[in-house]
Amino acid sequence: MTDVFRARKKIVPAWIAVFLFLLLPAKLLFSMECVSSEVVQSIMPQGVDQPSDLAISAEGNIYLVDGVNNRVVVTNGDGALQFTFGKTGTGPGEFQYPLGIDIAKNGRVFIADTGNHRIQVFDAGGAFLYLFPVKRSDGEKPANPVDVLAIELKNYLYVADNDNHKIKVHQQDGTFEFEFGGFGEVRGRFRYPGILAVNEFNQIFVVDVLNTRIQKFDPFGNFIAEIGTFGVTPGRLFKPKGVAVDKAGRVFISDSFMGCIQAFTNLGGFVGVVCENGAKREFNTPVGMVFDAENRLHVVEMRANRIRILEVSE
Repeated sequence: MTDVFRARKKIVPAWIAVFLFLLLPAKLLFSMECVSSEVVQSIMPQGVDQPSDLAISAEGNIYLVDGVNNRVVVTNGDGALQFTFGKTGTGPGEFQYPLGIDIAKNGRVFIADTGNHRIQVFDAGGAFLYLFPVKRSDGEKPANPVDVLAIELKNYLYVADNDNHKIKVHQQDGTFEFEFGGFGEVRGRFRYPGILAVNEFNQIFVVDVLNTRIQKFDPFGNFIAEIGTFGVTPGRLFKPKGVAVDKAGRVFISDSFMGCIQAFTNLGGFVGVVCENGAKREFNTPVGMVFDAENRLHVVEMRANRIRILEVSE
């Protein structure tokens, strides 16, 4: 009874917030600072079902995680299909509901093979190279990798282990290095960490989903800052899902429930809501995001089964 009561105490304020949000006019809710944007392209690969994340190669190809179909779909920058790779299974090159992706500077493609509790690595053409299990400590649940992030510094690969509430850092060959986090609400701990991003200083940004914030760390897991707090008005987050950093160092955060993207400074100051003609731009369940070499924002809209490419004002 006590546990149920506590759970209800946490849930009720969220629903009250949503109710109040629905009562307020959109102009009032999103009449603050805007980051102007223009959609330059929409890409809807055929047969994609609830995609979750994407990465862009040095050649400009877009790698989209189509996890429901246990594959990765690769298009060129104009959206023309190039190839796909992966299928359902537990063997090399096979997936069980993958969620996250990143591409290293050497062109290797890293996939968070979530249901198989492992990371798989492919070349740029989708050929399987190797795989390794995500580190699991005594007493932990099976690893549940939901995203990966490859950086050049020390050849690190960061893995968001959602169910164990940790970031587990490996070498890109699979050798385990260290971990940070753990379950909790205080700074430096997580409740279901998700998508990862990095800036030019090798600082790591982690979507801390249930704590409704993004946390920023140095590359060795030391806490630096938190971005965002719970709410439904500009500058607040309800259900953060994606994070991406532009060339100016601004941190863009997608909110899948609110259907919006907001920008912050790298220390958490609110910059503005991504807008269209002075009003909040609507997205259909925005999740994974990434900036390309031209500083254009690519957004995965999960329920729309598409990628939208935007130019955003500086």
